Amino acid sequence: MLDRLIAEGRRAVMVLDNCPSDLHSALASKVSAASGDVSLITVEYDIRDDKPQATEVIHIEAHGPDVAEELLLRRFPEIGQGNARRVAEFADGNARVALAIAEQVEQGESLAQLSDAQLFDRLFQQRKGQDGDLREQAETLALVYSFSVSDLEVGQNELGILGSISDHSKAQLFRAVTKLADRHVVQKRAHWRAILPHAVANRLARSALESIPVDTLKSTFEAPGNSRLLVSFAHRLGLMHDHPVAREIVESWLRPGSLLGSILDLDDEGSRILDYIGPVAPDTLLDRIEAELTAPDFQGMEPAYNPRRTTILNLLQSLAYEPHAFDRCMSLLLHVADHEDENNNYDAVRSKISGFFQPYLSGTHASLEQRLAIVEGCLDSEDIRRRSLGIKLLSTALDGPQWTGFGLNEFGARPRDYGYEPNHDQLVEWRTAFIDLAVRFANSNDEDIKGRTRRALANEFRGLWHQEAMRDKLVDAAREINDHQPWGEGWKAVRSIIYFDHTKQKDEPEPEPLPQSLADLDRDLEPCDLIAKIKTYVLGSGHDYWALDDDFDDSSADKYRAAEVRLVAKATNLGESFAASDHQLDELGPDLFSQDWMPYRKAFGIGLAKGSHNYRECWKDLLEHLARSSGSNHDFAVIGGFIEDVAANDVKLSRELLDECAEHPELRNVLVGLHPWADFTEADLDRCMALLDNEETKTWMFEPILWQDNYAHLPTERLLELAQKLLSRTNGEDTLLHALSMKLHRQDPAEDTLGPELRKLGLKAATKSLLADHSDHGGSKDYRMEKVINAALSFEGNDAEKTEWVETIVSVIDKHYGFIHSFEKAIETTAGIVPEAFLNRVFQGTDDQQHRRTFFIRNGGIRRCPLSKINVANLIAWCRQRNEPDIWALVASGIGLWEKGDEIKDGTSMRASAVEFLEAAPEPEVVLHAYADRVTPSSWSGSRADVMQPRADAIAELTQHEREEIVKAARSVSDRLTVEIERERTREKQRDEEQEQRFE
Repeated sequence: MLDRLIAEGRRAVMVLDNCPSDLHSALASKVSAASGDVSLITVEYDIRDDKPQATEVIHIEAHGPDVAEELLLRRFPEIGQGNARRVAEFADGNARVALAIAEQVEQGESLAQLSDAQLFDRLFQQRKGQDGDLREQAETLALVYSFSVSDLEVGQNELGILGSISDHSKAQLFRAVTKLADRHVVQKRAHWRAILPHAVANRLARSALESIPVDTLKSTFEAPGNSRLLVSFAHRLGLMHDHPVAREIVESWLRPGSLLGSILDLDDEGSRILDYIGPVAPDTLLDRIEAELTAPDFQGMEPAYNPRRTTILNLLQSLAYEPHAFDRCMSLLLHVADHEDENNNYDAVRSKISGFFQPYLSGTHASLEQRLAIVEGCLDSEDIRRRSLGIKLLSTALDGPQWTGFGLNEFGARPRDYGYEPNHDQLVEWRTAFIDLAVRFANSNDEDIKGRTRRALANEFRGLWHQEAMRDKLVDAAREINDHQPWGEGWKAVRSIIYFDHTKQKDEPEPEPLPQSLADLDRDLEPCDLIAKIKTYVLGSGHDYWALDDDFDDSSADKYRAAEVRLVAKATNLGESFAASDHQLDELGPDLFSQDWMPYRKAFGIGLAKGSHNYRECWKDLLEHLARSSGSNHDFAVIGGFIEDVAANDVKLSRELLDECAEHPELRNVLVGLHPWADFTEADLDRCMALLDNEETKTWMFEPILWQDNYAHLPTERLLELAQKLLSRTNGEDTLLHALSMKLHRQDPAEDTLGPELRKLGLKAATKSLLADHSDHGGSKDYRMEKVINAALSFEGNDAEKTEWVETIVSVIDKHYGFIHSFEKAIETTAGIVPEAFLNRVFQGTDDQQHRRTFFIRNGGIRRCPLSKINVANLIAWCRQRNEPDIWALVASGIGLWEKGDEIKDGTSMRASAVEFLEAAPEPEVVLHAYADRVTPSSWSGSRADVMQPRADAIAELTQHEREEIVKAARSVSDRLTVEIERERTREKQRDEEQEQRFE
């Protein structure tokens, strides 16, 4: 229905009751993606907080008995105002409970003197007294969150299992369910039933827990084959955290060797149980999690699909809500993060941790002092990953608005809110405390954490400045940091505030006047001495470098380029001044070779050479400073700049320096890039290529030589020599493919840009690459390979290499049983350019090979048809030449078939080339059946039947064809598709009903 509403483009509001979370998520994503006029409202009694970001969640709570009282008087006017008020008060405004009790009130009867317990009993009474064992039976049924009344649907007798607990038969419980439904105490969804509302169900379950031995409960629900009921029982226990029997059962489950005694080894159902029972015994649960996560053999948890990891992390987040558990939960989350790759973005633990350090929507009531201690501990850590996380937490604490949360942090029936919510004064206190912490680390003696903290505070400076109450604190903090050591990042942040908030922008209204305190801070933070200027202009990371340009002209169309020219000149002058001074490189700290984005280090290196009185001495200082730099990955732009300027004045010395770089353990890996761009000679090429004799040399640095213009003067035979040498190296084929694809970029395909020799090597590189590694998740290798293959096959020559390339494609198809989901563009381009060779090779071989290749043709890749680039005339000619009955159907299964409709015609239509192929076939019905096999998609979203229908309609249009045999075939195939689509809709309906009609 939703798909149809979206397709019709109508303004509509779809309301779906009893909507489970997974169905809501699927529908919400469709509505969000459509961006149309359809709105969605879903209603669910037991809402969870795992809704998509685009969803607005509204919790409707009972608000006094007034509404329920009015409803009762409208429905049962004869019960009177007093009784209506008493029932509504007892039900606490819950209309379902109130109506169930009101139905049992006799005319003229007064309920004013009845106790709550007596009123509750009315739910299980007929007008003339107790209804047998109905109350006891309801208690038994309430032990689980939901149950099935159909054995066939779930494969077991759930009513019989529940009845065995209290010696009731399946028939007795079934009758009880019917009576309770009449009293509005049972809800129905297909064959599923549940005692609702929870106010009733929990009260009944409490009585059951007090009257049934714990051993009986455990032995029944934990028995083999009762896993679904066990999960449902755990769900009920999770709503009864204040009941001693519930706690007793849960604590027994959490003991070592028990049901949940090894949480890291739980299956999916065990993880669900653990999630449900978390609120019942939180301290015991935290003990269990702590014991397993801190065990000596704990090696972390993989962030891919892992229900145990998800459940444990979610539980730790929920447990951290309470201040008394916060420190332990943080310790465990940090311990998990220690074992996780910092680059992981899939449900990252670091992101979960950082959420607790927002001033709002944090999901915890931990004190400010507790959170400060965690951040301080991370920043003080010797572990580089902990330090990085500490900076992230500090930035989170100082960031905002806007803040984002994770819902109401529901945890069973325990009352929860969004966590700490500071008022204005408390927010000022919060930010002041974290600024003080930042200042302390910004002025520490640890150069690494000092630099990180200074950058973090500078990044948050502008956002904090917007809160006027923080401005005096920020000014004091900035001056304190700057007094300890000039704070270039802070000055740049101040300059950005002045530009964005207090400078007239084009087509913008007049800004606020510049506060004097900010103007004074701009003056005070401006670097004055040489080292401070270098750290600001050259070694300052981040963006907005133009803010450092005194002559930046916002009205200029070329303002950023002009600013860059001036800043390059500034960095060069600073390098020259530094070389002429008595300062030492160690005064610049570790950033001279750090990997952070600092675009003016090369200009600084040029300046170093310009100002140096002794190139050799300066070179020695650079290498010694590099040796003292920590880390394994460095940026060598300053060395490249130094060599470039040396080469302009002393070519011989520059070559000596480059020879030394070739012997250096780090510089040798970037040797090509260290050469001056203006004059790269054959001797320089020899120096670089000599490194290829060493297997440890990385090939990627040679790639620019084969395509960039500043190397174009090199003799062709030398470039070919380099290409051949790269091809002989491990992984060198990918470097060569990348280089050749760059050479072809934006070139006319009709021009032979590569020439015959590079085309030959390109084919060999593609062959070697395809054989070496069939995976290409991002598609970048396929893009590069296709560019090269297109050029290599489009011109005459290299027949042996072309044949080998086609053979390689077929061998890979055979090796992977026809499953090829990478290099699709390269393969289809091959088929399009050399169709006869491709088709001849694919449609031959042993029976097993033919089976695999036929599978490939029919299924292709994930996104493409393998024969889609072959001209239909060539396909028809080839099929006629083969003159085999089955060949037309095989080819039909692999050509491009569908295309999206245009503005005039919605949906999907058949390509003209596919119709042309059908018309040429000697037996149209065989081809049409091959087309029909492709009506059903292998991957889709939403309803598969809805994807199939327009495709089937496109085939049905052929019933209007001018040729009778095609009309007859189209009718036959259309009848078949009608049946298939109807079966698919029936399956989808059954599946959707099953998903929608669940309580769990």
